[in-house]
Amino acid sequence: MKRELRSTLFGVFVCFLALGISSAAFAQTGECTRENLNSVTDKFFSALEAHNPASAPLASNARYTENGIEVPVGKGVWETVTKTTFKRGMADAKKCGTHTQAIMEEKDNPKPVLYGVRLKVEENKISEIEAIVVRGDQVLDVPAILATKDQDWDILPPEQRTSRFALIAAADDYFELFVKDEKRVVSDLAYSGFCDRWENGAITTKGGMNQDVPMPRHDCSPEGFADMTDTHGPRRFLVDEEKGIVVAYVLFNNMWPDFHMFRMNNGLVVWIQAYFEYGQAYKTIGWPDEPAF
Repeated sequence: MKRELRSTLFGVFVCFLALGISSAAFAQTGECTRENLNSVTDKFFSALEAHNPASAPLASNARYTENGIEVPVGKGVWETVTKTTFKRGMADAKKCGTHTQAIMEEKDNPKPVLYGVRLKVEENKISEIEAIVVRGDQVLDVPAILATKDQDWDILPPEQRTSRFALIAAADDYFELFVKDEKRVVSDLAYSGFCDRWENGAITTKGGMNQDVPMPRHDCSPEGFADMTDTHGPRRFLVDEEKGIVVAYVLFNNMWPDFHMFRMNNGLVVWIQAYFEYGQAYKTIGWPDEPAF
């Protein structure tokens, strides 16, 4: 997303705050409720574990990708997964979609697999399945993810929630912070508190990264690591205002299929969970760009 669009996004956000218009006005009715979206997601994971796509509520034109590469429905992880051992999710009633961060076991693989998936739901049928799959040595620290299972990523009290505009703006700005010589926009506010980040399980806010890049403790901004020269390409967002969660799917550094899942409380980012497949350079995330709203 270009800097001009990001500035416009932030300007719209400020205007809506000034007008006092609640982003709850975006909420949809009908099949795009939290309950229905969660039900569809549960059925998807049950079908995945059963190796039976026919039991999933799939649209006739359902499209499936793993790390940006189109895979026939029923192939890929559908053939190998045996059990889901961890799930954390969110639902976006405006875009009628869900995101799930998961850890799974699969046959003939002694190590757990990191699996993140975005589902688009239309008339209670899944039309889009975008998965990030991380295996092998790229799975850095599964116990560190499991240790976060008791973190509260659930629905926040109304007074602690952040608007849809601010959630997207903070996530969008995060990626720009990795770009060399970029000016800060939202991050001075959104990343000014106590925050921790996990990347493929590794906690990268422990006061350093691989012991050679200086990074502050409990600081989710990429200070000390802002040396990339591009803007990471288009981003696809899902937002759950009630839970204070925004997720961005992106081709990180224009090479690695990636999702970053941000939890915000009282306008500040407090936790980030990210999965990305960096075993090779990819050319596309596999999906077209779309408007942030």
